[in-house]
Amino acid sequence: MKKAFIYCRVSTEEQAKEGYSLDAQEKFCSAFARNNGYKIIKTYRDEGKSATNLNRPALQDLLAECQKNKSIEAVFVQETDRLARNTKDHLTIKALLQKADVKLISVAQPMLDDSPEGNMIDTILASVNQFQSDINSRKTRKGLQERFDSGWWPGWSPLGYMSKTINNRKVVVPDPEKWHLIRKGLRMYLTSTYSVMEVIDYLHKKGLRSKNDKMVPHSIMVNTLKNPFYAGIMKWNKQEKAGKHKPMISIEEYNQIQTIMASHNQHACRRRKFNFLLRGFVFCDICGQRYTAEKHREDKTLDYYHCSARTKQHSNKGQNVDVINLEKQVENEFKKIQFSKGFIELTISKVKKFYEEKKIDDEKQKRILLNKKMKIEKDRDIAEKKLISGVLSDDDFIRIRDKVKNEMMNIQDEIEKLDSKHDCDIDTIREALNLTRNIHRAYKKASDEVKRLYLGFFWEGFFARDKRVIRAKPTQLLNALIEDKQVIISSNWLCG
Repeated sequence: MKKAFIYCRVSTEEQAKEGYSLDAQEKFCSAFARNNGYKIIKTYRDEGKSATNLNRPALQDLLAECQKNKSIEAVFVQETDRLARNTKDHLTIKALLQKADVKLISVAQPMLDDSPEGNMIDTILASVNQFQSDINSRKTRKGLQERFDSGWWPGWSPLGYMSKTINNRKVVVPDPEKWHLIRKGLRMYLTSTYSVMEVIDYLHKKGLRSKNDKMVPHSIMVNTLKNPFYAGIMKWNKQEKAGKHKPMISIEEYNQIQTIMASHNQHACRRRKFNFLLRGFVFCDICGQRYTAEKHREDKTLDYYHCSARTKQHSNKGQNVDVINLEKQVENEFKKIQFSKGFIELTISKVKKFYEEKKIDDEKQKRILLNKKMKIEKDRDIAEKKLISGVLSDDDFIRIRDKVKNEMMNIQDEIEKLDSKHDCDIDTIREALNLTRNIHRAYKKASDEVKRLYLGFFWEGFFARDKRVIRAKPTQLLNALIEDKQVIISSNWLCG
């Protein structure tokens, strides 16, 4: 019998309670593996871990064991977003497993097989998982923005303050244990006779401790002195607003502290970075070195690509090419790629199956949530009737009502997550269909992030000379599609 591992992950306790528990994932994968002739050797579980990075203990152990144990033939996950919500990380994990001759099997996504079209949809789905993560981040940022707009600090409570929930609103209030100590430290520094370290030493002797029960780090105290929050001003996400929290010092005192710090030369600077679409994909056809991109020294509005070689192999004279020009040439090369009719029909069939299965699963989860909502509403109705009848006290009714309100909000959040996930599934279908029907149009309309995904999907690199793309090297996947006659190239311009 074939041997395999299972990988499970949840990011929050709430997720574990709403059908994505580690046990539920393991049970789902185990049943599928057993029915398909696999023996599960071990299950790797990451609890309370985000899928937006690879720094997960169980995942690291799994990848290491796959490299070492040559008898393992597969790794099962419930869905690919359990594995990664970042396109780069997803492809990295998949490449490591492929190197170890281990197959990645997504139980809820059977169309993600090792066929060329399965690999294509897998890559698109990885980008959509990242898009879903971005949507969740955008929703979080929206909530933080609303909190900021209402006058309350949206981030972690600064030193000397603490978070407290009042009337279902999270607010920042003075920390009774640290407030007076931090204010004392600010006023000490205001005298201009104490250094930052002297202030830290004094406060440490008076009982101020960091989260790990040690002396407050120098950098934390410097940030405290620079933070206008202590003067009642919130600066967040390039915005500034007077907060509703209680300030420790006045605006005048804050400005005086900044003057003192400036005299001690405690300032920092940041460098700006530029990103270019074709970075890492274009090579010099003369010497083979990678192209780089930069701003023109004299005309700051002109961006251009050029060979990064520092040797005497050739001069860059006449080789520098305008960024827009070169990117347009690469875009036009996608016009030469066309999928076969059979490939398109097969992709549509797989996408249709994916849609139907996900729709059934989403409707099932939504029914569960709606049933919970109806039960909570019923409990609320009973409480209201008891209040009117005099059976329930006013205090108990308020407590029950607040609990019901929180539970209803949580259920509504879960329903919105399902709807958002459905939208992402539809985006996956759209992307797959657009890609197979007209790759050039799909590439042209895509964002730079998705364009780089398509570039990496089809091409290992483009080779340029005399301001023109001379040839391109396809990926192994594209070569496989060409050999299977699933892709037609309209001109003989590829290099091996």
